Amino acid sequence: MHFFKALGALALAPSVLAQNVTECSSNGVCYAINIPESTAASGSGDIFIQMSGPTSMSWIGLGQGAQMKNANIFMIYANAAGTNVTLSPRHGIGEEEPITTDGPGAILLSGSGISNGMMHADIKCSNCTSWTGGTMDLTDANSKWIWAYMEGSPVSSDDPDTRVGMHTNYGEPTFNLQQARGGNSANPFVQVEAVAAAPGSSSSSSSSSIPSNFYPILYSHAVLATLAFALFMPLGAIAVRTLSFKGLIWLHAGWMSFAYLMALTAMGLGIWLAITIKKLDSYHAIIGLVVICGLSIQPITGLAHHMLYKRRGGPNVATWPHILWGRAIITLAIINGGFGLQLAGMYHDNKAPEIAYGVIAGVIWVIWMAVIAISFVKSRGKKEGEKGDNLFGRTSGTRGSESDQATQRGSFVGSAEHNAQEKVTV
Repeated sequence: MHFFKALGALALAPSVLAQNVTECSSNGVCYAINIPESTAASGSGDIFIQMSGPTSMSWIGLGQGAQMKNANIFMIYANAAGTNVTLSPRHGIGEEEPITTDGPGAILLSGSGISNGMMHADIKCSNCTSWTGGTMDLTDANSKWIWAYMEGSPVSSDDPDTRVGMHTNYGEPTFNLQQARGGNSANPFVQVEAVAAAPGSSSSSSSSSIPSNFYPILYSHAVLATLAFALFMPLGAIAVRTLSFKGLIWLHAGWMSFAYLMALTAMGLGIWLAITIKKLDSYHAIIGLVVICGLSIQPITGLAHHMLYKRRGGPNVATWPHILWGRAIITLAIINGGFGLQLAGMYHDNKAPEIAYGVIAGVIWVIWMAVIAISFVKSRGKKEGEKGDNLFGRTSGTRGSESDQATQRGSFVGSAEHNAQEKVTV
């Protein structure tokens, strides 16, 4: 620890002393920060970060911010040859592996490398005053940072986008950046005037990042999926059970098909998002794909039911699959929307979307289930409802006048005989 403090004191730029603030763990992992005089005066510009630790560490990281979520993280690990370190700037998304980003404009400086069993990295960051989800005052006397490292086998990769394991130790230091102010050297951690990027080193210049259109696509995915699964599909199911007019069945089919196309669009956007943030194996993504695939059979069973119903005048082999599968898969989709909002919560601190979705989707689902229950109660004891769950309308063995049917069902269902007979969809 004293070595790094001394190193900061010895690194002199022309006429101005470069000062550093440092933090060291008991395992010999150390961090140092320098804010050049010009950067401190203007509030923007380059800052310098130094990380070092024994090669028994799989990786070492330092992040701007009070917690992992939305932190601006710098991670280093041994390169493939074991002669230098790879710099991997990343964006914190909560208690998950951070994702790579080129937003900070960070480069690894010469003087970095691996020698005598120690990894050492001098880093220049040109855009560390603000990043996605955070900002930092470079004159803050109580600046919040996080550090972490993982003990174990070296990562040994030149790829800044390499998957890494979970940290084995971490800390949440507070740095007095006013004490880190000073100097105008190209690298305040070494006694040289001009410093280039370290030869043989790797940085995130060619790594994947959070694209500028990430958030618009995220919001579009959320809106389309919510409209399709939590609004359009339940309303389509409610309408076919509460309304009665000529052509209702075909309106229902068109409405549900439109909602499914909306869901397909949301799926496409969701796949892009999942690939971008490496969450294609998350519960939300997997369930979403299951839902989309599961709904693909609904038009087939719905059409089969309609054709067989016209021929036989009652419920048939396609009726139950269409009804029960539709209810189950749409309910699963509504639940999965909550998982999606939890996942999206890694990128913002606003809980309002989760609350609003839970309330609105929950109310609509309860109304949908209430309509099903009321329909069931109204049709109990009637011969026309003896098959299935008593929601299927008139069976092939029962024929009554249109007026009789209207009287039996009342205003809730209506009097159009064919529609009343075929109200069998979800």
